[in-house]
Amino acid sequence: MKFLIFSFILFFFTFKMYSQEKGDFRMGMYAQVNSLQDRETPMFGITCEYFLSNKLSMNYKYGIGLNNQGTITAHINPSILSIFFIQSGDALIFSFMIPEGLSYHIYPKENLEVAPYINPLGSEINMYENPAIALSCNFGMNIHIKPTKDLSITPNLGAMIVYGNYEVVPNVGLSINYNFH
Repeated sequence: MKFLIFSFILFFFTFKMYSQEKGDFRMGMYAQVNSLQDRETPMFGITCEYFLSNKLSMNYKYGIGLNNQGTITAHINPSILSIFFIQSGDALIFSFMIPEGLSYHIYPKENLEVAPYINPLGSEINMYENPAIALSCNFGMNIHIKPTKDLSITPNLGAMIVYGNYEVVPNVGLSINYNFH
């Protein structure tokens, strides 16, 4: 039994077909539904990943939607708020390079990629009446289904924890991505 488990783990973590390489960039459009306070809140936006290796990527995500009161809400990387505080152009560019989180990529089959992620540096704008900006941590699993080497259709299942009140907000989504080599 131990041999079978070891063999499965070894196969699961070393299969590299249709995998990304260091320096690759994945960008896509996403739709997501958050289950917030007994209501579903839709959100649409852009998601990006920069690959540090074929197994590790930095995550970036920006979205817009409607909160429970029907007001526009957004999900951003809080590093974008540095535009109000940083005077140096170089420092401003560097602040946009700060990722929201990281993904670990596993390639069990040629056209399938499993990527658990944790994004501890997110923020939500107008999700709640007070505060207007709430810092958040998103975590979950992306399943990249790849009809071609560069195109992926990605269902997502995850959750968000809002710092301060520690409310867990489940979410489900779908994205269509293109890989740039």
